[in-house]
Amino acid sequence: MDQRSLEEAVRSSWLVRDSQAAKKVLSGRADTGLRGAVTGGGHLDAITELLADVFRDAGLPAESVRCKSGVELPGYFRPAKKWDLVVIHEGELVAAIELESHVGPSFSNNFNNRNEEAIGSAVDLRQAYDHGLLGAVRPWLGYLLLVEEAPGSVRRGEPRGGTFPVDPVFAGTSHLDRYVLLCKRLRGAGLYDATCLLASSREGDAVVRQPDPEVGFAAFGAAILARIEETGLLPRRN
Repeated sequence: MDQRSLEEAVRSSWLVRDSQAAKKVLSGRADTGLRGAVTGGGHLDAITELLADVFRDAGLPAESVRCKSGVELPGYFRPAKKWDLVVIHEGELVAAIELESHVGPSFSNNFNNRNEEAIGSAVDLRQAYDHGLLGAVRPWLGYLLLVEEAPGSVRRGEPRGGTFPVDPVFAGTSHLDRYVLLCKRLRGAGLYDATCLLASSREGDAVVRQPDPEVGFAAFGAAILARIEETGLLPRRN
């Protein structure tokens, strides 16, 4: 997973988004704001395939690595949910990865939604496993978030308080800073085994920035390889 491949995958994400939005405008079914680019789906497919290749290149058979079909897994609080990348080998759920993105112009409106989705998906699947719905092997969960690097995402400010004081760690942070904290805490709490945060401007050459190496793409890939090794489920090589 070299930097060039990552940047090409992210560039593809922006191109697909722009294409979907344009098609909806031409068809007369344009959604409000940038929603048309999101409801079309598929804008993170190139990044998903990049991650799928890590499993395939390590030796897992292609049929074990699922990106489009066979990605629905049972939940505990809901019947089932589709994950973006699911790896099932010899009848065992090896890994499941969720990919999300957050683009402007408004970052405040959907920030809490992204947090709740990430937390809820992990809790639901963890509970499904604990209640015997996912086999004997504890599933490895990954979460990747692509955030548009724009004035609204990097501008620092103070979070709104309430009846009780906000955790001081959020003082003077941008939405991008808070996503770094989210990814670190999701992993630290054991909800996900690995998390990744990518930032990229949709202008120019889609250069990818990784705000914190601890939740960077290289660390995410290394965690995938570690998972593959620890399962002992790889086919034996002659």
